[in-house]
Amino acid sequence: MFVTAFTAEKNLKNIKKLSPFRLAIIDLGTNSIRFDVYRINNKRVARLYRGKRMIRLGDGVFKTGALTPEAMARAMRAFQTIRRQLRELRVDQVVAFGTSALRSAKNSREFLDEVRRKTAISIRIISGQEEGRLIARGIMANITTPKGVYAMVDIGGGSTEISLASGKRLMSCQSFPLGANRLQQVYLKTMPPTHKRGEWNPILALRQHLKDTLHPVAQSCEKNAVKTLIGSSGTIRTIGRILKKLGRSNKPVYRADLSAIISEMQTMTRRQLLKLPGLELKRVDLILPGAILLEEIMLAFNIRTLYVTDIALRDGILQLELEKRSVL
Repeated sequence: MFVTAFTAEKNLKNIKKLSPFRLAIIDLGTNSIRFDVYRINNKRVARLYRGKRMIRLGDGVFKTGALTPEAMARAMRAFQTIRRQLRELRVDQVVAFGTSALRSAKNSREFLDEVRRKTAISIRIISGQEEGRLIARGIMANITTPKGVYAMVDIGGGSTEISLASGKRLMSCQSFPLGANRLQQVYLKTMPPTHKRGEWNPILALRQHLKDTLHPVAQSCEKNAVKTLIGSSGTIRTIGRILKKLGRSNKPVYRADLSAIISEMQTMTRRQLLKLPGLELKRVDLILPGAILLEEIMLAFNIRTLYVTDIALRDGILQLELEKRSVL
């Protein structure tokens, strides 16, 4: 149902000197840094490289309000590697955006200044609204759109963007301070989640917070009769991958299967979670809050099925850059 429009040439050694213009796109998120390079030749666009590193930039930021020295060091090492790749790929221009963790951290400006000094890469922090619009732009440009009103959901590490559209027309976009990393830091601090006598169960507290925050989503669904839900981001793709490897749903993800795996995961230790097929080590503590968030979004929309797409923020940034250059 959902098809990416660009070809990938993953082996850097095989890239030939054919490009009149090469554009790099960097998405610095709460959990991961993603890096694409495209060759643009008139109206032809080819993706030359796509990479991702989970650097967990947002670890601790939603509790302390600041990026930690360890997280900044991990990010800096990743940027120094990217700087070398930019030279190898003979990139002409770099467009770099930062999202939720940088929006929340009081020391983000100092960190970005250091990145610019050491790597010559300038990163612009975008708002949640802009992030949501760019994600929606990328999805709508690269899929066969469903009939009627549909919703696009992107669960990040620090925020979740939900957009409504009809055909290729974006109707609305909302950004919520909900993300797998943020919710893990605030609510689900142990594996499995535990609480002392007299305290509220952390999973119940998390679910109540999500229901309260997502109330506008339920209202939008009732008003617009949303029939189809499209999910993007690493969290949603990981959930789909786990369910597929367990012999359950994948594309689409069925809410019943999601609810069943959540019921199992919420009693698992770290070691038990790591045995789930398709789960990355660096995402082990994020999978339960991310899955609960996805389930609550599906409940808010009263939708039983979610279609997974690989399209993400980088694809929306590419569409924006192509429009600036009148390539589209």
